[in-house]
Amino acid sequence: MNEKYSKRSAILSIISAITMFTAYEFAPDKPEGMMVVFLKVLFFSSIITGVLSLVFSYISFKNKEEGFLKKIAPLIILLILLVFSFSIIGVVIGLM
Repeated sequence: MNEKYSKRSAILSIISAITMFTAYEFAPDKPEGMMVVFLKVLFFSSIITGVLSLVFSYISFKNKEEGFLKKIAPLIILLILLVFSFSIIGVVIGLM
């Protein structure tokens, strides 16, 4: 069975990034009603797809698949974490 886990990993990491940034883009200052449910679905689906992309990336490394797609998922997840760390630093500096 020769499955390409690296492609799945790359696709899931891109979906994770899109849903995470979409959740933060659509979020109003005070969400109410269905918007809360919508934001929770986006946020948790982003986390789930991010974890799945890392799992598929690990499997592709373990199976020694060729190509660069297996390295995309960890890079995208790291970029997401970097953006959020810069935004947190910006908020902390803005409070001073």
